[in-house]
Amino acid sequence: MKLKHLAALSLLFSMTFAACSDNTDTIGQSLTDNMDHVQIYTDTFTVTTRSIEAGAVVSRTQTGLIGRIKDPETGAYITGDMMTQLHIPEGFYMISKDSLINVSPDGQIYADSCSIRYYYNSFLGDSLATMKATLYELEKPVEEGQRYYSDFDPIEKGYIRTAEGAIKKQKSYTLHDYTIGKSGSIKISLNDPYTDRNGKTYNNYGTYLMRSYYEHPEYYKNSQKFIYNVCPGFFLKTDAGIGSMANIVFTEIDIYFHTYRNDSTIVNTIPISGTEEVLQLTKVSNDNEAIKQLVSDNTCTYLKTPAGIFTEMTIPVEKIMNGHANDTLNTAKVALTRINNIIKDNNQMKTPSTVMMILKDSVDVFFDKNKVPNNRDSFLALTSGNTYTFNNISNLIRLMYRHKQEGKASEDWDKVLIIPVTTTTQTLNNTTTIVKVDYDMSLTSTRLVGGSENPHNDITLSVIYSKFSDH
Repeated sequence: MKLKHLAALSLLFSMTFAACSDNTDTIGQSLTDNMDHVQIYTDTFTVTTRSIEAGAVVSRTQTGLIGRIKDPETGAYITGDMMTQLHIPEGFYMISKDSLINVSPDGQIYADSCSIRYYYNSFLGDSLATMKATLYELEKPVEEGQRYYSDFDPIEKGYIRTAEGAIKKQKSYTLHDYTIGKSGSIKISLNDPYTDRNGKTYNNYGTYLMRSYYEHPEYYKNSQKFIYNVCPGFFLKTDAGIGSMANIVFTEIDIYFHTYRNDSTIVNTIPISGTEEVLQLTKVSNDNEAIKQLVSDNTCTYLKTPAGIFTEMTIPVEKIMNGHANDTLNTAKVALTRINNIIKDNNQMKTPSTVMMILKDSVDVFFDKNKVPNNRDSFLALTSGNTYTFNNISNLIRLMYRHKQEGKASEDWDKVLIIPVTTTTQTLNNTTTIVKVDYDMSLTSTRLVGGSENPHNDITLSVIYSKFSDH
């Protein structure tokens, strides 16, 4: 046990020394002069990369995309549509009926008006571009517990309500009301007469929601009861227009009505929002031919979202472990360098801020099971300057090597994917942890050094081994 502690101390010293000096030639000598029981070795290996088509990806995300834009990199068009459900929080309630002014002669309450807003915190393109979209009401809920991809189309799958009186509302809009530091919104009125699934007609959708609450308050106990009994959700589909794409952060239905308060008439609002507690799915339509052209460029690799291109990396595991099967692989570091974008367009896509390295064979399970990076088969890196650096993937290499030795290796056993992602964090007792990871569904793109015809320096992986001396 003392020898193990000495090894740990020597490794810590070696890591500190390596971080402070570019010259690691004397690490082994300097350490073993003082620690005769431990020997340190360093080596460098070349890794290879290529671009691969992402295809349709799991689309459940915190945000959505609405609009159509011309990709400044490819000249192709990207279209975003969005399906959202609405969330009923614990303890939700509407105001007492006795406080309402909005009562008809026959004693029925009603809403003054109702609208749905799609709030966005950023957009790409021209805020003055005229866009056109159609809002559809869902006939039935999109079920939880299933895998939905970015090509999922509620219209094709029969989820849209088509009965007379159902919501089908066209909207022309621009994003010009967006101001720096504030959210803008796409507002769609729901004030037309609405007919529910039982054939009952209301003056607007807000009246339907209010009467549903007072007649069946149990439908508003939680999101599931609300979704299955009152409002399955909505699908907003881009129909026409080119030039803007909004990054939707949340959706909200607002119901407006009047009450008495202190002998005054007050305008009130009941908001019902779409949040990450319920399903929000983005449908992305990419130009596959344009994606294929970028993938075929072997002078670099690409990271491109949404549902665009990933970078695949092949790690020379057997070379790394050759002659070191009984040694400790302490660190393995690799950095991916960005190539500055040659496009000087004002609408240039932003660079992915966070990427994940993950075993290629583990991607589907990772997102299906809502896993988070564990620094064993999945790792995160943030962009820093022009690089994404993975400081220590030694656990991954050991895992790959063990799978190979135990006969568990698949065809892609030595391959990982680099995927742009977004993360959700939670802070408890001053400690922040990642609780959720999703595919990045925003508009991003960057080129990386690599590819089979890489004109730049090789991508290298530097490793440090240690072992106990025999004497």
